[in-house]
Amino acid sequence: MTAALLQRGSWLEGLLAAHPTAPENSRRQLQEQGLPQARQEDWRFTDLGPLLALDPAALQPRPGLESPLALFPDGDVVRLHLDDRGIGLQPTVGSAPLPEGLSLEPAQSLLTENALLPARLNGLMSGPCLQLSLAPAARVRLELWLAPAGADALLAPRLLLNLAEGAQLDLAVRLSCRGSSLALPWVEAHLAAGAGLNEAWLLQGDASDVLLGGCSVQQAQGSRYCRSSVVQGWALARQEPQVLQSQGAAHTQLRDLAITTAQAVHDLHSRVRFEGPEGTLDQLQKALVDESGHSIFNGSVQVPQLAQRTDAAQLSRHLLLSERAKVDTKPELEIVADDVRCTHGATVSSLADEELFYLRSRGIDRATGAELLRRGFCAEILRELPPLLAQEVA
Repeated sequence: MTAALLQRGSWLEGLLAAHPTAPENSRRQLQEQGLPQARQEDWRFTDLGPLLALDPAALQPRPGLESPLALFPDGDVVRLHLDDRGIGLQPTVGSAPLPEGLSLEPAQSLLTENALLPARLNGLMSGPCLQLSLAPAARVRLELWLAPAGADALLAPRLLLNLAEGAQLDLAVRLSCRGSSLALPWVEAHLAAGAGLNEAWLLQGDASDVLLGGCSVQQAQGSRYCRSSVVQGWALARQEPQVLQSQGAAHTQLRDLAITTAQAVHDLHSRVRFEGPEGTLDQLQKALVDESGHSIFNGSVQVPQLAQRTDAAQLSRHLLLSERAKVDTKPELEIVADDVRCTHGATVSSLADEELFYLRSRGIDRATGAELLRRGFCAEILRELPPLLAQEVA
């Protein structure tokens, strides 16, 4: 057995020992499958070194910070933040009353066999947990402020969402960590016919923090799922959104931006599968990669024979700002149906000299011009965020 395998096994044993009362199915899957290895295709570019550098025994839930009063919620917004234990959620000052169908009680995630690593790790932890079942035609605006107050934090939010016909949920999540912390956000959502989920995430961490998160979303006919995410900081941040259009005739929109600096590794592995005809997908992934950062994108779109008249567009764009920066991008279309309109593309570029020259000819110095171009590159994603999150992006 190699030293790398021994290190992975030792780290995982330490984590399991620190959580002796964890659900048996989560423990079993982690013990049987272990941590991913580089020979696995979807993990071959992802260095788990930052995760293994964390001390499992030191990771503990930490008290939460309440959102600043300057960011007072609108009158109809339900805003929750971490409680003093770090494993529960409580209303923020000025929050609207909790809606019917919302529960903050711990709930066990029902893991499927061969569940993704973020789901397996999240299932090992005790929370915080939020369950929300919206009645037909109900509408809720929900904001979560997930900010542990100290370092060595263990944060494993689990959101279980069930939207009935015509229900609408606008969800905004600010998640931030403060050093040597592990964040494991996981979302499970079921959208009935005509339901809509607008989901926005701002994920910020220090240079020693690790983020492993994802979602499992199932859409019925006529439903809409729109997800926007901005990741900034971290030593390692890997997200794995999984979307299934179970009957087709639904709409999925994915917007992701990684602001990658220092030696950060930002990894996005998405999968969208159509199980019926006339579904649509609009996916855009962007990364601003500076210093020795490493951006990874692997986006899978699956269109089997029964998914005729699917319309799917996937685009990955990277802007390199340093000669040491690195990008691995792999958009994928797996198409069996023959009556479809599916496109994909990937670009890797640097700041254009002609654009910088144009700005300098208008009296804008090079540094300011470069910053304007960087902000312009990010703006397409940032404008998808609600004000609560957009004003927090550095």
